[in-house]
Parts: sequence; C-alpha cells; structure tokens
Amino acid sequence: MLIQWTDQFATGNALVDQQHQALFAAINQFQEALDNAAGATQVDAMLEFLDRYVGEHFTTEEFLMLRSEFPDITLHKIEHERLMLRVTFIRDLRRQDPALAPAEGLARFLGDWLQNHIMQWDMALFNHMREHHLSE
Repeated sequence: MLIQWTDQFATGNALVDQQHQALFAAINQFQEALDNAAGATQVDAMLEFLDRYVGEHFTTEEFLMLRSEFPDITLHKIEHERLMLRVTFIRDLRRQDPALAPAEGLARFLGDWLQNHIMQWDMALFNHMREHHLSE
C-alpha cells in the first residue's frame, strides 16, 4: 500500500516538509520494489538509504527542538531513537540471513510510523514554534 503526501502532513517548515515528502517517496519506492519482487540486495540497499536519510532528517528536527527549547524534546528524541534501533536491527538481521527479517510489511510499517509521527510529534514541535513566534 502506497502512502500519499497531503497538506495535512505539512508542518509549515519548508525544509522539514521537503524531507518528509522525500521520505514518503522513498517508502513508496521501497514498496514498489517489494511488489516487483526486488532481490535481497536491492531491498538491503533501500534499507541503507532509508537509515541514512532518516538519520539526517532526525538531526534537522532535533536541531529545531533544541533551538526552540521544545518541552517534549526528550520524548520526541526517544521516538526517533526507537525507529532507528528498529531499522538497524532489521538491517542487521537481514545481513545475517534475509529470511530472518522478511521485507514484506516493512514498507507499511515505515509508512504508518512516519504518518503517525508527523501528526503527533512533529506537529507538536511546529505548533510550539508558532505559539512562541520562533522562526522555522
């Protein structure tokens, strides 16, 4: 199932919205590769890309949290760390043996996580920034 970017996911921060849209596209490409029976090497390469890009994106958000003195920074960062640990765990399992961590359902998990995270955590951050008249 592909995920679709809509205005409901727009935070109002051009860089973060661009990064979110790129993540939507990457997850959809991952799902399409799985639907077309991509080989283990291709699946693992997509996981490596997502791992790197998500890490860069989280760095952007965490900088904004620090700069704006976001009160829920600790909890928000824990959410980021949980996802990174899951992706790293899955990637490491697949390196041992792709059968240990089948890719089916992974794109859906990532898509669901991203959409829920944006709506709950990222919107809270950007609402905080707007309420305190902090530039985004």
